[in-house]
Amino acid sequence: MINWIATHIPPWFWIALIVHNVIMGTVAYLILLERKIAAWTQDRVGPNRVGPLGLLQPLADGLKMFLKEDYRPKGADIILFSVAPFVMILVMVVSVAVLPWGGVKQSTTTYQIPASVEDPLAAATAQIPNGSAVVGNPIVATSDNDSENAATSVTVTYRYPFQIADLNIGVLFILAVLSIAVYGVVIGGWASNNKYSFLGGLRATANMISYEVPLGISILTILVMFGTLSLSDIVDKQAHYWFGFIPAWNIFTQPLAFFLFLTCIHAEANRAPFDIAEAEQELVGGYHTEYSAMRFGLFFLSEYAGMITTSALCVALFFGGWHFPFLTGKVDSAQPAVTTSFLICVIRAAVFFAKTLIVIGVFMWVRWSLPRFRFDQIMNMAWRAMIPMSLVILFATTLTIYFLGPHDATFMASGLISWKMAIVLLIVNGVTLAALLGASMLVPAAPPTNRRIRVTGSRFDNAPLPAGSAT
Repeated sequence: MINWIATHIPPWFWIALIVHNVIMGTVAYLILLERKIAAWTQDRVGPNRVGPLGLLQPLADGLKMFLKEDYRPKGADIILFSVAPFVMILVMVVSVAVLPWGGVKQSTTTYQIPASVEDPLAAATAQIPNGSAVVGNPIVATSDNDSENAATSVTVTYRYPFQIADLNIGVLFILAVLSIAVYGVVIGGWASNNKYSFLGGLRATANMISYEVPLGISILTILVMFGTLSLSDIVDKQAHYWFGFIPAWNIFTQPLAFFLFLTCIHAEANRAPFDIAEAEQELVGGYHTEYSAMRFGLFFLSEYAGMITTSALCVALFFGGWHFPFLTGKVDSAQPAVTTSFLICVIRAAVFFAKTLIVIGVFMWVRWSLPRFRFDQIMNMAWRAMIPMSLVILFATTLTIYFLGPHDATFMASGLISWKMAIVLLIVNGVTLAALLGASMLVPAAPPTNRRIRVTGSRFDNAPLPAGSAT
């Protein structure tokens, strides 16, 4: 039975089962963590009544969601009102499929094939787990055919990625899937038949579309450096060192692109200070004003699941993914992702997840530190600052790779960023930022939005001065 399971159920099935359950459990406790961080910021205690140290609070909140009345307002679209939250949570569940959690696991197994089998090689390779790829040529050793228990020994070496799906367009897949999330917000706002929800949906549309532009360009900066859309390849090419001890992570070569990316994923997640789609003080609750019970809960959970996905993407692009300094286990220096140890793969996945939680901590820190921007400020920041900045850093990076790349032996041989190129890219980032700050001094300021407007015939046009004031 165990052999049948190992052969017929591919490794990605078990990885998907574990990853999705861990993420859903993490989502529940991220809500508790955020409430604790909010309490700490505001000098309060936070949830501490349900269970020891309040650790059972997520279970109580989930039970409350299930038991609350699930109503639908009069005039709401029957189908779309329920479809919207499911679109949101489905997008977040699917988007984690291409994240490279732990590199590549390599195994070697010897199969005993009966001598009566005509093609022992095919019979042996048919027994390796589904989704695995054979490495090299299997070793075939034939025993004495006159023996009563004659058999052919076939040794097969195979590999499988420690991720759900290793797509060569992984970055494009995540961007495409996450862009669908805006439909959940818009559909939920429109189907509610509520003006506040509708306005929240419109705000979310403008916000997410505007910030997808600098988000994509900042990612394109990394893609230009490595020439691939595969997330696993991008992580692999960061798994080396400069000067023997500095990790070759992209945060050190593209800090400006990282800052742009981090800001954009805040806006994409509709998190404070970009939470204009909800804006309780203005829109009651925004696009989910009319939602209750688990339909509201799915919107709530999708926000935190989206934080996990975008934070994990940030880790893969800028912080080396599963790479951790001096965590060995590789079997080929040219392929650092490959390891024969299952434990190393698990440790790598834990490192990846720990880095992701650190980025999520930044999300929560920002939320309880900065006030909400006005809608016009958010649009100005995207179109007048972040998009030009991202275009300039992309152009500067492209020129650096084009002119310096052919003269860099390490880059031409393996596609890795050498320490010389890293220093040049870091200088380019600094010069770009200085040039943009200087240019911003020359750009005309945006027209004020809170200026006084004269209303013809108004009794306040020539309001009398207070008694006793100088004329």
